Amino acid sequence: MTKSNLKGSEPVVSSLEADIGLRLKKMRKARNLTISELATLAGVSAGTISQIERNLTNPTIRMLEQLRQVLNVPLTTFLEGDEAVTQGIEHYIRREKDRPHFHVGKHGIAKSLLSPQGDYDIKFMLIDVPAQTRSEQMLVGDGEKAGLLLSGELTLEIDDDKAVLYPGDSFQFKSNLLHNVFNHSATQAQVLWIMLVQPDKYL
Repeated sequence: MTKSNLKGSEPVVSSLEADIGLRLKKMRKARNLTISELATLAGVSAGTISQIERNLTNPTIRMLEQLRQVLNVPLTTFLEGDEAVTQGIEHYIRREKDRPHFHVGKHGIAKSLLSPQGDYDIKFMLIDVPAQTRSEQMLVGDGEKAGLLLSGELTLEIDDDKAVLYPGDSFQFKSNLLHNVFNHSATQAQVLWIMLVQPDKYL
């Protein structure tokens, strides 16, 4: 989500990426919440929220889910803010140039939102998983998840089972199962990821 400027002071956010930190700060202040109050309500440390707001760390999806439940907003609000929703047929389309990009966690996993604007239950995105990287803090709860491996290799882990996926392989499972993906290879992998989100049902 972040990259440093030449002077090494506050990081700057790429224009191609969602400014999650700024949006979180605006939503928190609009509700007259201090960082400590939001941290307590969301079960996240105050230091972590402070770092997210200053774009010094990338939140996990689970962390964003905890924050969005407290703030009572769709998850996509962190990625698109309050921008006006397009009208007509464009309302149902996500143009490639308009995809919000964001990073999650500490290991460089990058996501691009493919779902169009709107509070839809089904969300889908492209996920780039760097070599030798495991996903962290996956959302677990009511719903379903599915995907299609587009490039590279991934190990899909569900409960105590695992299988290696190759390009063209697809998968689907109930999202209340413990699950993870691990890029065991030496090259980046890309997966089309689909989620059926049941609001307020995730842990």
